[in-house]
Amino acid sequence: MNALFENFASLFEVDWSTITEYMLTLLTTIIITYALVYLIRFVFRQIFKRTTILSDKKEQTIESVIRNTGHYIAFFIITLAAIKPFVNVQELLLAGGVIGIVIGFGAQKLIQDILAGGFFLFEKQFQKGDFVHINGEVNGGTVEELGFRVVKIRLLNGKLMIVPNGEVRKLENGNVEKRRVFESVIVSFNENPATVKQLLTEVCDELNKLQQDYLRKDKLTGEFIEIYQVHGLSSLDASPLGFRFSIKATVKDDNYLEAMQQAKELLAQKIYEHKIQMPTQHVYVKQAE
Repeated sequence: MNALFENFASLFEVDWSTITEYMLTLLTTIIITYALVYLIRFVFRQIFKRTTILSDKKEQTIESVIRNTGHYIAFFIITLAAIKPFVNVQELLLAGGVIGIVIGFGAQKLIQDILAGGFFLFEKQFQKGDFVHINGEVNGGTVEELGFRVVKIRLLNGKLMIVPNGEVRKLENGNVEKRRVFESVIVSFNENPATVKQLLTEVCDELNKLQQDYLRKDKLTGEFIEIYQVHGLSSLDASPLGFRFSIKATVKDDNYLEAMQQAKELLAQKIYEHKIQMPTQHVYVKQAE
């Protein structure tokens, strides 16, 4: 009876020295791993501060990728350190071929996302800070974070849209060194096209003065690439309600949203002040006899 009690009690005996050693080793691994991750990020940040080789957007994109990749690597290292006392890591790696095949069938989507993320980064399809429309998203948004698995887009309404890289089927990038403000207005067929064109010319002249700092310049000549100007009258059958006129200008990527909004407001104000007649749609109701 005493022997049975001793065997049962031995099950609850704890080797506190072994547990303490295990916890210290794991804690040391966590500290060293994250210290290296933050050291690498600090080194790259200092390099970017002291050099002008890369643009700000490219630097931000690289920092985003380093941050995300560092977290994945740190998690993998810490996980190995945590299971090492209980599992033979060498045997686990040898069995990795079989395990990899099993996991591969269940992780095809993850692998697809990682491969697509690699293509986005190396092909430079878009970068952090770019204004993009993904998969036909109407409002679009700014790339807030770009990683190997997902891309995070801050929409104009403030919501954060997270899209797995493998699900990005259609991409419209508005930040490709030629971000153009292109605004149109439709006026009644009863308006004189020459009068409307003259008014839009005045709007363009005012915008060129207001947005000198927004307009993009040629890097070699220093000249404006495309100042505000009247694009002209679209084909007469472009709208069944009236004449469609447009203005255009090429602005800096970072100033696009503000420049576009300012152009819309000024255009609307001038049309109101000059009492330009907008198109109206007539609805005819036929009474029954």
